[in-house]
Amino acid sequence: MNTTAQHGQEFEIQRRFDPFYSGGSTAVSPDGRLIYCSFGNVINVLNWDTGSVICRHIVRQTIGSKEEEAAIVQFSLSCDGGTLAVAYENMLLKLWNLAADLKKCPNGKIVKIASRACVHSMAYGRHPDLAHMLVIGYSDGSVKLWDTESRSCIGGMKCKLGRITSVALLQLSDQTAKVVFGTDTGGVCMWKYMGDDEKSNFTKLSFHSATVTTIIAMNNDQVLTASRDMTIVIWEARAHLLRRSCALYEPVECAILITNDLLIFGGESGAVRFVNLNSGCVVETNKLLLRSRIRAFHHCRTSGPGTVFFAVTEDQNIYQLEFNHDQNYCVQIRRQIAGNNGEVRCVAFLSNRLLLVATISNQLRMYDIESGDCHLIDGHSKTILTISTSSWSTELFVTGSEDGTARLWKLESDTGQVQCLSVYSGHVKSVTAVQLCHENAAEFPFLITASLDRTVKIFSLKRKLLFSDGSTARQERRAAETASMTVVAHNKSVCCVALSMRKMLLATGSFDQTVKLWQVVPGDRCELQSIGQSELHGRGVSDVQFSPTDRLLASASGDCLLRLFSVDGSLVCLRTFQGHESPVLKLAIDGLRLISVDSNGLLKLWSLRSGLCEKTYDAHDGAAQALAVAPPTSAADGTSKPTVIATGGDDCSTLVWRDVTDERMEQAQEQRAKTLRHDQTLANLLESQRLSEALRLALHLRRPATALRVLKEMNLGDQLHSCLAGLQADHLQSLLQYSAEWNTNSRYCHYAQSILRFVLTRHTPEQILSWPTVGQFLLAWIPYTERHLQRIDRYKDQLPLIDFLLQSANVLPTLSRTDQCTSKLGKSDPLSATMHYYCLYTSALFLLAASSSAQYASQQAMSAGQSVLYYKPRPYFEPSENGYKIQPAPPAIGGYGQVSKPSFPAAHLGGFPIPLQQQQIQHDQLVSQNIASDEFGRGPEKPLVFVPPQPIVPYSNSIVEEPSIPVVPGSYGGVPSPAYGLSTAVPLLAPYKNLKMQKATN
Repeated sequence: MNTTAQHGQEFEIQRRFDPFYSGGSTAVSPDGRLIYCSFGNVINVLNWDTGSVICRHIVRQTIGSKEEEAAIVQFSLSCDGGTLAVAYENMLLKLWNLAADLKKCPNGKIVKIASRACVHSMAYGRHPDLAHMLVIGYSDGSVKLWDTESRSCIGGMKCKLGRITSVALLQLSDQTAKVVFGTDTGGVCMWKYMGDDEKSNFTKLSFHSATVTTIIAMNNDQVLTASRDMTIVIWEARAHLLRRSCALYEPVECAILITNDLLIFGGESGAVRFVNLNSGCVVETNKLLLRSRIRAFHHCRTSGPGTVFFAVTEDQNIYQLEFNHDQNYCVQIRRQIAGNNGEVRCVAFLSNRLLLVATISNQLRMYDIESGDCHLIDGHSKTILTISTSSWSTELFVTGSEDGTARLWKLESDTGQVQCLSVYSGHVKSVTAVQLCHENAAEFPFLITASLDRTVKIFSLKRKLLFSDGSTARQERRAAETASMTVVAHNKSVCCVALSMRKMLLATGSFDQTVKLWQVVPGDRCELQSIGQSELHGRGVSDVQFSPTDRLLASASGDCLLRLFSVDGSLVCLRTFQGHESPVLKLAIDGLRLISVDSNGLLKLWSLRSGLCEKTYDAHDGAAQALAVAPPTSAADGTSKPTVIATGGDDCSTLVWRDVTDERMEQAQEQRAKTLRHDQTLANLLESQRLSEALRLALHLRRPATALRVLKEMNLGDQLHSCLAGLQADHLQSLLQYSAEWNTNSRYCHYAQSILRFVLTRHTPEQILSWPTVGQFLLAWIPYTERHLQRIDRYKDQLPLIDFLLQSANVLPTLSRTDQCTSKLGKSDPLSATMHYYCLYTSALFLLAASSSAQYASQQAMSAGQSVLYYKPRPYFEPSENGYKIQPAPPAIGGYGQVSKPSFPAAHLGGFPIPLQQQQIQHDQLVSQNIASDEFGRGPEKPLVFVPPQPIVPYSNSIVEEPSIPVVPGSYGGVPSPAYGLSTAVPLLAPYKNLKMQKATN
């Protein structure tokens, strides 16, 4: 859910009612908790206890075109609930292993069906020995038997009786298995698979004259078949004989066996009926009507004195029914859930728990927000467009429909049933808005309706009808009520109405772009008086709402604007809210907060004081056409409960939102306090050099930057290895994941390579691959590691340039001794020799740059009249006939730290302008090397220092800050020693050296 926040309130989805069933196959888990429903190319798994979808198996086959998605034709669930077989329209069969957690959405195994016909029916064997056997019937009359364990077809046959409409796999008492299937021509066949001789084991049974819809295995090797020819037949499976037939006087779509002698069946009428198999009589008493044709019955289980089973209807609703054995053939609805709502047109809260939803249907839905139950309310003949609830009753509400009528409903709290109290007619077109009076009009209750016929009507309500019990209400109910007053309110269709809480003000909005304000005069015959109007909107007005104080009126329009009016005397626009990019469809006022939804599916929260949008939620995929705010309530301690709102849209979803601002603020405060405690603990651990504990805490808190900071304090040798050895498996996995990111940067790659080397040497590949998240980042190591290795190889390729560069510059008379020293070094450590050559190359570049930059810098400073400070290295280079040679440095005037004149020209390689502080480097602090050379003319007691060029500074007695480029210690012949930089290079290159040796071996 995308959000855009500036400040203010926070809302989150508390409950959502999404479509999960679009018709087709259904299945129920053995424990009755999970319902599998087909939804296009998706199988939704519904948790019946909570009423929410817990997982979606989205199947996208790429046969032919990657953009195509194969639709599900049929699916079947094994008797143990562990395997789901799904057939698609592209002739594929996919087996889903459901033994794992459903939230992980296990991968399915694809099996190709060697048939050009479409799968029309399929079923698993019900006996435990046949639980892995799957029977599939095709539209061309063929039947195949599949072994799902080996994913192979073990047999098949084809009959010429028509399309296979139902199949079953039975195990008889003699331990033989038989496939029973029915066709659309009424044929019933039994096939016993014995290998290649299929025809000798095939038997055709004739009785039904229409489609066989149900096959049920019974005890004593008997089989029951039901058909649309209004009959059921019991067959002897071994003898292939008809035992009994019963006439049901209704086409049978599905049936379920409750006991050995009692069958429940359903048909086109939607009635749940009983038949006694012993007597063959249909029981006509206590039958239950489910509004539409019943497609399937599922899952019998005993629950106390009754048997619980499920019914799926053609209007995509699922019912949980209970048959009570103690009562005489009585079935009751325990729960019902709507599988597909359609586009939502209006929502309204009847109470804090009950939500009324109007969709593109003539049935009104009443949802229980806590349990997810849905109660369907019939009455209107066309689509319901609007709902209005009462602020003074949690039982009364009004609906308006396209049939031109409004209906007053009452919820009976004792039974939970909803009954229609009265019907209000008179409009010649659809009723677009209804409004029930508030508590202040209880003495003369009334109802206001608006229609596309441009009129507003007021109906006076009977107090006896409103405040009576159910029996009295049924006696007082009339067929239709007429309006006490009718007003042609606008020039075009009236879209919305709103009634103030106290002042009896009525606001109306229309497609004619106007908002009108009316005064309601209550009485035996209510009247309307116009007191003001506004024409500021540029498009039709879609909604109007009063504030709780009755002083403000808000309007929404198709011009993407919200306007706030003052209703003291007349309509005066106080503020315009801009921010929607599409027409605003609905709005609501909650205290000092304005809530709106638009045709892009956005939900926006506005501040009435500032006029700014505090929060934006991407609520729906299509237009959000419904919005409602729950009535305010108080908790047990007297504090007000968080605000609850509901939205509905064209994506067929209804969302319930809850204000979580206070909870988020408390969580943020707790998190800040927790963060401060952890930061202090980490600081204490780092200060006391308890680095292992600090690293474990950083990994526990999932702080990669802090973990890297701890690693920088460690020695990458034994200290790091001992610390890594003490980490738990999950911490080591997190560290390896962070290292994959560090490996992308050359500054931190040596830490990453050290960790990777430790993991690869201490764990087997099987152990590493068994880690849950290793596959997400393991492949990221390869390209960057190869890049680091290539970088080192490029350094080695550039080393031959050193000979040519130094000889051309005449910096050194010869490089023979240097080569010898390097060769000796390379024999002991090729890695150190590589870095030695690289340091020689870098130093030569510094030497060449110094001769020109120092001369230019000194000339510029002297021409400006500034004193230039020089430092003479000891020893230094002086020109000679054969080039430069090293001379011992004369003592500096005044010693170290004193200002002196240059003792040789600035053009000499040895003299560079440097800061004063660098003169204070003591000779005994320089690192000497034990590599002597006669041609260099110095020994270990006279180390040479290479000083890079520094910026010119004016004469000053103050100490200048140390430069960013330090003096390179431990150099000889003006060239840094090979030991310089190896302390960090060796840990970096060690894994690469091993990797290179592995490549050479391969």
